[in-house]
Amino acid sequence: MAQNVAMNEHPELETYRAQFPLIQNKSYLNSCSLGALSTRSINAMNQFMDLWSEWGASAWYEIWMGEIAKLKASFAKLINAKPHEIAILPSVSAALSSVASAFDYKERNKVITTELDFPTVPYQWMVKKRLGVEVQFLSSPDQIQVPLEQYKKMIDSKTIMVATSRVFFTSGYIQDVKSITEMAHAKGAYMLVDDYQGTGQIPIDVKKMNVDFLVTGGLKWLLGGMGIVFLYVREDLIQKLEPTITGWFANEHQFDFNPKDFEYRRDASRFELGTPALAPVYAASGGLSIVNEIGSPKIRERTLFLTHDLITKAQEHGFKLRVAEREEERAAIVIIPMEKPQPIVKALSQRNFIIDYRPGALRLSPYFYNAPDENDAVLDEIKKIRAAL
Repeated sequence: MAQNVAMNEHPELETYRAQFPLIQNKSYLNSCSLGALSTRSINAMNQFMDLWSEWGASAWYEIWMGEIAKLKASFAKLINAKPHEIAILPSVSAALSSVASAFDYKERNKVITTELDFPTVPYQWMVKKRLGVEVQFLSSPDQIQVPLEQYKKMIDSKTIMVATSRVFFTSGYIQDVKSITEMAHAKGAYMLVDDYQGTGQIPIDVKKMNVDFLVTGGLKWLLGGMGIVFLYVREDLIQKLEPTITGWFANEHQFDFNPKDFEYRRDASRFELGTPALAPVYAASGGLSIVNEIGSPKIRERTLFLTHDLITKAQEHGFKLRVAEREEERAAIVIIPMEKPQPIVKALSQRNFIIDYRPGALRLSPYFYNAPDENDAVLDEIKKIRAAL
């Protein structure tokens, strides 16, 4: 399974708290939904506005295309990829749609995913029934994880793609993606990883895992907000695949502005669509600079410490939890089953505690900028609110 991860408090990371205005007056334990906004991202977006005001459209050629390239390089460094293996899209839905459109499904028509994956993942293939695509869902015996044996049993010569998460948003469980990838490749299938809940808080090396595709974005642990999603495409696959949804940013000669000529770009940008939103590019660069500055290994140690602390204290409060048994299989997402979670989340918000809920459960997610005393405080408030309700 996943490698053991060192647990270290890293109290020095609390100095970063000053860079996040939100957490100056609130306990924010909801990074698995939306990362807190940093002053770096605020300043970067202000810089974009200043450039727009000063340069107008000429900023595209003089500055903005370079900023897009720098963002790709920064993200590539984080996952041990090359910049030309990275495409930028506005959402995971768009990225998955582009990838899914590059296959004809004539000889292989099965796509395997799980009931614990975010709905966006299966939706891309469920709507392709008219092409003969069959989506098969692996079940979870405990609503925490999916046994590897199920993948081994289900993947066969008709499987075109295994599409699943490294971290399940419903439980915080970290899957053994490397083993699943080996199973997929052994049967001639591709491996696509939704890493929206992993990248940033947990180290990843796409080369060691040997995955074919990876999607993730700035919204959560990369602290970049909405509008920027990264698509990694393994180098040797890029020029073999031709997406059938496209845009002018996918054209090798895009600035020729020739409507009669289209040639796929020779890098992962062939999976891109239209003009990207520039404010999110700047916001994503600001957040990613913090993650790269600290480093995912240190962030992982810090969040492992905070998650262990939160779980231990929750159990001491008498809460039942839905989390992985082994710490090395836990991301920084703690699920507390609760019959009516929504009123509790609302009441907490009124008391300056920001968490999240999913059907039948509270969801708390500490990040490196949180502190152990916030765990004590939020659990005390949950207990009080629950008793009052």
